[in-house]
Amino acid sequence: MSVKATVAALSVAVALGGGIVACGDDDGEADTLRVELAEVSAERDQLQARIDADDERHDKSVATMKAIRAILDDPTSYGSEDEVVDLLASYASDGAQMRDDALGDVGIQSAWYNTLYGGAVDAEIEIVHQWFAPDGSQSGTLWVWRGTNLVDNPFELIGVSIDTHDDDGRITDEWVIYPYPDEYVEAAFRRGGTAISEIWSD
Repeated sequence: MSVKATVAALSVAVALGGGIVACGDDDGEADTLRVELAEVSAERDQLQARIDADDERHDKSVATMKAIRAILDDPTSYGSEDEVVDLLASYASDGAQMRDDALGDVGIQSAWYNTLYGGAVDAEIEIVHQWFAPDGSQSGTLWVWRGTNLVDNPFELIGVSIDTHDDDGRITDEWVIYPYPDEYVEAAFRRGGTAISEIWSD
């Protein structure tokens, strides 16, 4: 049973319990029912508070990812490279890490710099699709990463990021995965690059 369905069931129980207490003739039985009713009411209130908190986190996580997407869609509108990276990092918590299955782990601010600008890199992230856990604790993004790599060769990769969000919707951890062998990703970003049309061929 879902949390919302449980709250509804408990609300019915509270309503019925009130009627039972009103009809009880035995003082001891009435006292017992009042205690049970208070416990059910408290449980209902706790579950409702949890629903409200989950809904709030969901909305904040959606807002976080919407803001990041807007920056990635047009980074030059948000200032210099450093300003863009600082702004992207502001949507993550202190100590947040980007854990890239192929390229390794790094702090999220450095990760954004390396992804878009580091070395000879001049790249973009095109977001194709995003989804969210009902409670806002996680989100997922399907994207295309393309541009010139660390040695100025063209590359294009598709991948997925799974982000974990805190109660304020900020990213606390990002896990990056690819549908390629690690060696392919390494070569794409750090060495020879890729044929731009290759990932779209049959």
